[in-house]
Amino acid sequence: MKALKGVILLCFLAGNFGCASVQEYVEIARGDAISGEYFDTLNKYTQEKTLYSEFETRIRVVATWKSREFTDAYLSEYAGYYLLTSADRDERRDILSGASSDIREFLFYAYVPDRESNDFSKADSIWKVFSFRKGEKRVDPLEIREIEAGPLVTKFFPYVKPYGKFYSVKFPTSPRSGEGGTVAQGGPILVFTGVLGKVDLRWNGGDNP
Repeated sequence: MKALKGVILLCFLAGNFGCASVQEYVEIARGDAISGEYFDTLNKYTQEKTLYSEFETRIRVVATWKSREFTDAYLSEYAGYYLLTSADRDERRDILSGASSDIREFLFYAYVPDRESNDFSKADSIWKVFSFRKGEKRVDPLEIREIEAGPLVTKFFPYVKPYGKFYSVKFPTSPRSGEGGTVAQGGPILVFTGVLGKVDLRWNGGDNP
């Protein structure tokens, strides 16, 4: 009987964490030293979507848009951990922002049951990734780079789990008007598409190009 109860409990926990939202991950992480203000900003600039096939996950993507507001919140928290000087903070800001307003960057976590299909950073990946705003033409990434999910990453991005991979994707920003002079509106849209499915993530307006 005890063994049966243990199995039921494990299934319950697995089901809950498997379907947990970004907000739930944030709530779990609030007990540590990172401030609630940072996690509020992380949640504001993070979107997620999971595709299912016959109740099984086909792909799950959680992405954070590196807006200026998010970068400032991250830098403030990072500086507190590492006791950065003003000069250190300015240098770190350049690194985090890409030192250019012509770049739109997202950090994203992807889980695909077949790990070999989690190959977003490969030149011959089965996935295509692009971004745009309403009124813009779609743009292809300048680069997609896999990031090692060490303690720093999992501390600041609690949705990153060991059974998936974490990436950075950078795009050139498009002109503020598209064909016919239509003005770009709203926040960015990030699209992942391939033979296994399509995921599109949409943000509200923000402070980045």
